[in-house]
Amino acid sequence: MPENKKCQFKSRWRPDYTCPEPPLEDSEKGYCIFHEPREDKDIKKFQEGIKKKISKEDYDFTGYWFPEHTTTFLSRHHNFNFKNYASFQEATFRGEAEFVGSTFEREAFFMDCTFEGKVFFRGATFKRGADFRGRTKFEGIADFTEATFEKKIAWFTGATFEGNAQFEKTTFEQGADFRQARFKSFAYFEELKIKGLLYLDNETKFEEPKGADVPFRIGRLLWHRQGNYVEEGKYHYQEMDYIRKQKNWFVRYILANLFHRLLYGYGEKPVWIFGWCGGLIIFSSLIYWISKGVLKIVGVQAVPVEDYWNSLYFSVVTFTTLGYGDFRPIGKIKILASIEAILGIFFVALFIFTFARKTAER
Repeated sequence: MPENKKCQFKSRWRPDYTCPEPPLEDSEKGYCIFHEPREDKDIKKFQEGIKKKISKEDYDFTGYWFPEHTTTFLSRHHNFNFKNYASFQEATFRGEAEFVGSTFEREAFFMDCTFEGKVFFRGATFKRGADFRGRTKFEGIADFTEATFEKKIAWFTGATFEGNAQFEKTTFEQGADFRQARFKSFAYFEELKIKGLLYLDNETKFEEPKGADVPFRIGRLLWHRQGNYVEEGKYHYQEMDYIRKQKNWFVRYILANLFHRLLYGYGEKPVWIFGWCGGLIIFSSLIYWISKGVLKIVGVQAVPVEDYWNSLYFSVVTFTTLGYGDFRPIGKIKILASIEAILGIFFVALFIFTFARKTAER
């Protein structure tokens, strides 16, 4: 047995945490039966220890390693009532974990928790908030259907969902934070009931785009209700981008990508149009200058324009369709000038439409 008579487990979230249990004789790290990450540890003794803690209403399972075939309330019992705060932070569940219909009277902590199998919080009630942030990983299905989070924001910041994430009809009374969360499979947010805000950001990733627009749509409407139109615009951009990703390849990579996303950011980036306008004007002016396909009227003579600044001036006049007084294109340059004029009309009209839409909706 190790010289130190206490378990040597150290918590990342709770530096002052000390496990009072004795270490196992064959534990390389000096861990107790609860923290030892082995399937072949004494399951009967493990279960008896869990039941003893439960009888004392002690729900501090920080860093515990639950074997696959444990049959405690953690994997089979429904409607359990956690009367004190519950800590499962940094714990590992090898098999299924069922908290169906359970009630958490006080705070519930699941930071850096790993669920290697399916986990069910269907119909569970969190009365004082729940924290699943950090390196929490759901390797199987994570079912929060019809769960209720009361009083405090539910934290899923940075969590990883490798299996299906189910939040249908889930109630968030104070909001939910999914910033930097990663969904590697399907995520279901249909009929979400939320009174606060739904926090998402550019680092919230949905690798399966089907249905990924739903949370951003919900978040957009909530920000609109708050009158925060800057955040509303960000959510609208992400919503439209995930809708694009659900289309066929032509729409996804060409039609919607080139003419809807990159051109003006789904209507949320009208300033981008100025960049396209400037690029077109400069590109055309270089062609005019290099080809010497523009003539300048000097008296009764027409001489080729050889300096760049006059070529740039000609390109601006062509783009804005103001008409020519002292310049005119010749040869094939007439085609480029015609295209630039048509695109100029299009870009100006697009900017007016986008700007008017963005301001009118606010």
